[in-house]
Amino acid sequence: MQKKNIHILLNFVTVFAVTLFFSCQSNSSKTDNYGVLEDAPIAEGYEINLKYTDSGRLTAILKTSKVLDFTNKTFGYQEFPEGIVLDIIDKDGKVSVVKSNYAIYYKQTGLIDMRGDVDIKTADSTHLMAKQLYWDQSINWVFTDQPYKSYLPDGTVNDADGFDANQDFTILNSRVNEGIMFIEE
Repeated sequence: MQKKNIHILLNFVTVFAVTLFFSCQSNSSKTDNYGVLEDAPIAEGYEINLKYTDSGRLTAILKTSKVLDFTNKTFGYQEFPEGIVLDIIDKDGKVSVVKSNYAIYYKQTGLIDMRGDVDIKTADSTHLMAKQLYWDQSINWVFTDQPYKSYLPDGTVNDADGFDANQDFTILNSRVNEGIMFIEE
């Protein structure tokens, strides 16, 4: 009788183990995002003041009242729905200021898309206003295909449709121009 009970217990344990083995499958895809809506950011930040350095030298300061982090997406990004103020500091300590009403930073490409009253004031007093502006951080280049207006320190005023330039604006390629330019004779 005792052998029969051991045999029944052994069969029960075997059936239980086999059931566990075949019923346990990976639910990690279901549990990885537990409590996170599909379109929700993985993080939100408020009143942000980020300082960027390069080899110990302060190179930029980013200020924003709100950031939404979607870097968990396949093509991750950070969204600044209430705009940004970006101070870019050159090697001589001169500051250029970039403002926009909205911005989005694509992590994979290093591209920043700024929209809505983009306003740039460079350290040399160049003033540029546009509806939209892209900044490619990987090659330090800014560009737009939207209309813009620029005021140069020498009094030159330029209205144009699109441009591309290095981030210091020492190289500027403008398209379809109209404006006033002062030329020394």
